Amino acid sequence: CLSQHIGLPMFSRDKKPQRIHMMSLGVLNLPRLPVLDWAFGHSLISCHVEHHLFPRLSDNMCLKVKPVVSQFLREKQLPYNEDSYLARFRLFLHHYQELMVQTPPITELVGLQ
Repeated sequence: CLSQHIGLPMFSRDKKPQRIHMMSLGVLNLPRLPVLDWAFGHSLISCHVEHHLFPRLSDNMCLKVKPVVSQFLREKQLPYNEDSYLARFRLFLHHYQELMVQTPPITELVGLQ
């Protein structure tokens, strides 16, 4: 989901930080909404950080580990990113040109010519 991947910084292959640092920097959780939980599951909306750290966990387990993950990241002084839908929408509108108009063709991004 475009609004939940907040721009993973590009790291060189030989100086890449640990996975936990990349995941805590690159994704965020949005508030729970029953209709979105029903349609997409918890791990894609309200537990997106947990989903990226533990991709094989079920939606219900992501909800259960969420407080532990949040506390652990904060204790280690790593970001635990959360945001509102309105803030994400404003960010999208503010960067619309960059995200939607000036974006290179998908074939360029995946290396197909």
